[in-house]
Amino acid sequence: MMRRDALRTTRTRDGRKVAVWQLVHSSARILRVQFPHESFTAHRMPSRTLLPDAQPGTIVFDAYSDLADARELLPTHDDLWDALRDDYWAALLCGIDCPNQSGHSTND
Repeated sequence: MMRRDALRTTRTRDGRKVAVWQLVHSSARILRVQFPHESFTAHRMPSRTLLPDAQPGTIVFDAYSDLADARELLPTHDDLWDALRDDYWAALLCGIDCPNQSGHSTND
């Protein structure tokens, strides 16, 4: 049985971008974004605090950002935000017990 607040993972079709998020009440809380093929020093947004011990290519959000916040902070990643939006609506409309139907996400 899937809990609504469980961690969820959305990937772009090419697998080059990953968002880790939770469905909390009726909102998507985005916790972090990973770019596995990138090597920049991990950091927090919007503070830009460096996280040298974290996996390179990772951005952790300072506060619980929703999808609109994430799009505003990282506007060049529409493909990721569009995939996450699709997964969000599938999770929201599906309810607590329904498996993910969208095809691009996994639930951790």
